[in-house]
Amino acid sequence: MNRHILVVGAAAAGLAVTEQLRRLGYDGDLSLVGAENHPPYDRPPLSKRFLAGQLSAEQLRLADPEALDRLALAMHRGRRAVTADLDSRTVTLDDGTVLTYTDLVVATGVAPRGLTGTGPSDGVGEPRDVGEPGDVGRPGPVGTLKTLDDARALAEQLRSGRRVVIVGGGFLGTETAWTALALGCEVTLVNRAATPLAVLGGHVGSLVGERLRAAGATLLTGHTVRAVHQRDGLPEAGRLTVLLSDGTRLPADVVLGAIGSVPATGWLASTGLDLSDGVRCDAGGRAAPGVYACGDVASWYHPRHGGHLRLEHRMHAGEQARVVAANVLGGTEILDSVPFFWTDQGPHKIVVHGLLTPGAEFKPLEVDPERDRFTGVYRLDGRPVAVLAWNSPKEALRLRRELLTDPQSADAPIPTRSAEPAAGMPVPQ
Repeated sequence: MNRHILVVGAAAAGLAVTEQLRRLGYDGDLSLVGAENHPPYDRPPLSKRFLAGQLSAEQLRLADPEALDRLALAMHRGRRAVTADLDSRTVTLDDGTVLTYTDLVVATGVAPRGLTGTGPSDGVGEPRDVGEPGDVGRPGPVGTLKTLDDARALAEQLRSGRRVVIVGGGFLGTETAWTALALGCEVTLVNRAATPLAVLGGHVGSLVGERLRAAGATLLTGHTVRAVHQRDGLPEAGRLTVLLSDGTRLPADVVLGAIGSVPATGWLASTGLDLSDGVRCDAGGRAAPGVYACGDVASWYHPRHGGHLRLEHRMHAGEQARVVAANVLGGTEILDSVPFFWTDQGPHKIVVHGLLTPGAEFKPLEVDPERDRFTGVYRLDGRPVAVLAWNSPKEALRLRRELLTDPQSADAPIPTRSAEPAAGMPVPQ
């Protein structure tokens, strides 16, 4: 059969693969499958500038219509892959369409963890009887913030004076909290860990918490959510009650679940691929003969760290896409770069280079309180594994060069307590 490269997943990583394939001279059949009806767009700004009304949907687009036309793609927009057969090299879509491929690239990303308020299935509480007779109504709606449609729906609800409860103190939860505060909402952030952004350690996490409180947010740490209920017969505002693990009840107009994500691999369940943490790949993105994966869904072997890593970093996805495109066309490239991401926490920019390895200790290096800046290094077993800069991104680059450039990394991998690091968020804008 004629060569046909099929890319499943039309977000940043999937689109980048198609663009790179064309740059490298591939002029054969190329298909892109995307679950959303929108053209490929950038997700990181959804929780910030788009939600705040500072960016339009058109400004989020990763490629204009003319650029997409030049790629000469067979686009399957608004379609989901439901099964794949590696022996027959076919992928079946949710409308029954069967696509035959010679090379498959998996870029389906991650899906939000559910916060249903119904008990143990959502991972946020323990099975127990919630509420008292007549005290609460039926299970209430909990929003997510993953897609453009999610962001549009949430933006309509974030009006001045609305009571917003955000469950989850990671990057998405805290970034959305800052946006909601700027829009005049009353924000309560519920977090299981002792500080928000626990992946950054107690020092930085506590500082983020202090700044959120100073901006007007209420932080309830060390709590989980047992249920979210909606009482009928009331005005739209004030219908919701969030029941916490200690019995506290929070009245709310809007509830957002931001408790993490899971790799979108269900459609690959019968393929025999290793899906223990996303799609397990070698250092060049190969999961099986003729099958590659990149982006948030992919767990690549990383020579620098001596293990498999699945990183939800926007820049990392782009680097993987470049390597995958080259290797699909016969290359032998591997990815051995230093991971990198940043997050905008209201007026504060945090930049991290390296791997935030569990157990690493953070030590501030340069502190400038007058300009609200500092840098620091994370060390594990005495060796630097990551550097961080608060409101000083250029200093992060300098520290990266000084502390994370190791000519002997191939012979002496950076220590890691787990081949599965805590996930960082894609690069915000």
